[in-house]
Amino acid sequence: MVKLFGRESQVEKHGKNHVKIVFESIIKLKEVMNCFYMGNFAELDKKVIELSNLEHQADIIRRNMELEYYHGAFLPFDREDRIVLAELVDSVSDMAEATGFSICLSRLEFPIKGQGDFERFMEIIIETVSVLRECIEQLDVDMGNSIAKAHEVEDLEDKADEIERKILKTIYQLYKEEKIDILTLIELKSIATKLGKIVDRAENASDRALIIAAKRRG
Repeated sequence: MVKLFGRESQVEKHGKNHVKIVFESIIKLKEVMNCFYMGNFAELDKKVIELSNLEHQADIIRRNMELEYYHGAFLPFDREDRIVLAELVDSVSDMAEATGFSICLSRLEFPIKGQGDFERFMEIIIETVSVLRECIEQLDVDMGNSIAKAHEVEDLEDKADEIERKILKTIYQLYKEEKIDILTLIELKSIATKLGKIVDRAENASDRALIIAAKRRG
């Protein structure tokens, strides 16, 4: 695609770097979860700090993108959607950071039952954000492929919902069987819900990419 303004190319570089950092924050969250399963909170604390640093890096890149838009990158009809897209992508790493802090503060002993579901949940989350990354990277290269990736994110969100519901069911069952106390129930439910919100936010971002693609088609 021919670029009419030099700023567009610069913003696209920022956009790709932004979603790359956001994806790295999700990988870091998986490391946090692994420490959580093992009860290694000393290492977990370090991982959460690293996660927070990645979220901060993503914020800086997003702000730089917004400055480029302010100075005239892209046409006005396209600018608003792209600013919203950047905010939505950024919210993915925000929620990853919030999840990490929740785990850090909880200091819970993770119940062995349910770990497999949490691990599968994280794999779906990683896959979802990876596909979102592809969706955004293809937005100014191949809109057809970008749209296909956005639809793939929607399908993955459905799978994530199923796993989240299964996790919640397991947590409540453990509580009914008196294998965990009420505080553990509440904290695990909160963590599972936050993980689900990461996927929800990724889908929201992919929906905005669809809007951008549709407007480009005229």
